[in-house]
Amino acid sequence: MRKQWSGYLQLAKSSIMALSFLRIIDVEKMSSGSQPYLTRLDHQHLLSFSGQESKKFLQGQLTCDVVKLENNQTVYGACCTPKGRMVANFRTIAHNDDLILSLPADQSEVLHQHLKKYAMFFRTVSIENVSESWVRMGLGGKGAAPLIASVFGEQPTDSAVIEGDAGLAFVASDHSQRFELWIKPEQAEAVWEKLSEKATAVPTTHWQLADIKDGIAWVTEASREEWIPQHLNWQAVNGVSFNKGCYTGQEIVARMKYLGKLKSRLYRFTLEGQNVPAIGSVINNEAGNKSGNLVSALASPASNTVELMAVVRKDDIESAMTLAETNTPLYLQSLPYDVED
Repeated sequence: MRKQWSGYLQLAKSSIMALSFLRIIDVEKMSSGSQPYLTRLDHQHLLSFSGQESKKFLQGQLTCDVVKLENNQTVYGACCTPKGRMVANFRTIAHNDDLILSLPADQSEVLHQHLKKYAMFFRTVSIENVSESWVRMGLGGKGAAPLIASVFGEQPTDSAVIEGDAGLAFVASDHSQRFELWIKPEQAEAVWEKLSEKATAVPTTHWQLADIKDGIAWVTEASREEWIPQHLNWQAVNGVSFNKGCYTGQEIVARMKYLGKLKSRLYRFTLEGQNVPAIGSVINNEAGNKSGNLVSALASPASNTVELMAVVRKDDIESAMTLAETNTPLYLQSLPYDVED
C-alpha cells in the first residue's frame, strides 16, 4: 500500500506542477489568508520504542517526562550526551503503549544506534524505524482545523492526539495554525484527495520555513552534539522537564537553568537575497568578533529573503549582527514565545 501511495503522489505531484499549482508561496501570507495548505512530511522519520520497560528506559535518556505522557499525548524532547549536548531532538508521541519519536531523517539512524547501546540493559525494549507505517502530511493556515474535522470528526487541541479510522492528527503549532496528520498508508490517497479539494499543495520547504518562524530548530548532521537544549530554546517549547529526575546529561542541563550560566541562545533573523548560508556559519557582532553560529536557514522566495536561526551571545543581540563569511547584515525578528534568560 505504501508503494501504491508513493506512485499516486508522484503522479499527483507531476500534474500539480504541470498546472503550475505547486508554486512558491510565502508561508506567512498563506497562513494569514483563507486558503489552507497541504504538504508531505517525508523529511522526518519515526522511531518506535515498545516493550514493558520502554518508558523506564527512555525516562533515563530523554529530557522530556515520558512517564507522565499518556496514550495519545505529545511533547517535544531531546536526547543528550553525558556532557548535555544534544544527539537529536524530536517530538514524542505516545500511541498504543509505544513511544514514537519524530525527528529529522538524517538523525534517525544516529539516534537509533546511540540509544541501542543503552537499551541492551533493558530486555523488553524494542527499537524500530516505523516511518513506512504512516504517511505523514502537514496541514496549515486558516481553515486547516475544519479540514481536520472533515476527516477525523473533531479538531485536535493542545497536546492531545486524536485518533480515527484514517490515523492520527495533532497540533504542530498554535502560532502558525499547523497540524500533523499520520495517515494509514491504505487511507492516504483518499485523505490527500479530500484535503486537496480545499487546500493548496505546496513543497515541504513551506513547512520547514514555518518551523523557523515558530522558533523550532532541529539538530542535524552538521550540528549534532553542538548544543545543549537551552541553546535551542527547547525549554521554551516544553521540551525539557526540570523535575523529572535524572537522565543522561541532566546535570549539565539543570546547572544551566539553576546557576544561570547560559550565555547564548537561539534567535531568529533574516538576511536579504536568496543565498542560503551553511549550517554552522559564523555570526559576528558589530565589532567583528564571533558571537555564534547558524543553526538553520531556508530561502523565502516570495519576500526575497533568507529566514534563519542562530545561537548567538545574548549580550550581542542589541548590536548589528552580520554573517561573517560575506559581512551580510542580519535583521533580528521576533519569536512567538517567551524565553527565560
